[in-house]
Amino acid sequence: MNLLCTLTCLCLLTLSSFDKQTTSYKANGWHDLVLDQSTSEEAVRVLGQPLNDKIDRLYIHNVDHWVTPTHKEKIFRVLTYKRIGEVNKAELDFLDNKLVRVFLEYDEKKFSAKDFGARIGLDFVMVEGEVPSDSTASMYEGQKEALVPKVYPAAYYMVCVSPQSLVSANVLSGRGKAVFREAFRVKTKEPFPGSVIHVEMISRSFARG
Repeated sequence: MNLLCTLTCLCLLTLSSFDKQTTSYKANGWHDLVLDQSTSEEAVRVLGQPLNDKIDRLYIHNVDHWVTPTHKEKIFRVLTYKRIGEVNKAELDFLDNKLVRVFLEYDEKKFSAKDFGARIGLDFVMVEGEVPSDSTASMYEGQKEALVPKVYPAAYYMVCVSPQSLVSANVLSGRGKAVFREAFRVKTKEPFPGSVIHVEMISRSFARG
């Protein structure tokens, strides 16, 4: 009887942990923090004291062409955290004390790329290299990845534009085998192979146009 109770408790704890990880991502934020709404005080309440707290510019990956030049100005309060669940490093950026960007970094092979869309509740499209310099966020809004099989490069981006946010995820689909598949144009059987290296969520209010 005691063994049965112990096993039941372990199962419940595992499911609870999985549920927390699954629901920590959303289209416009992370954990209980929401773009354009949450303050730095709320971040400290939810995540604790940051490892680093400074004023800096935003260093945006991949979709920097889509946002206004404001991101290059040293006017943002940047809170940096380490080791929060599956996240190796988290950076939260605030302007006028409102959250405008979330940057999450992961160890390789810790976060499956094919699961990311379901976990955040968004549809993504693959971008090889970076988004074209003459593209805009609105050009990608509502886009969805075409059906597989298709050829994925060894490294690529997953991109989604929602009414609230610009979301970009950097993915590594492996080392030797992935390079081989790319070189010989070998098609995959499922979308978004590989693991997420970093995720960036940016307030849509920063988008050009």
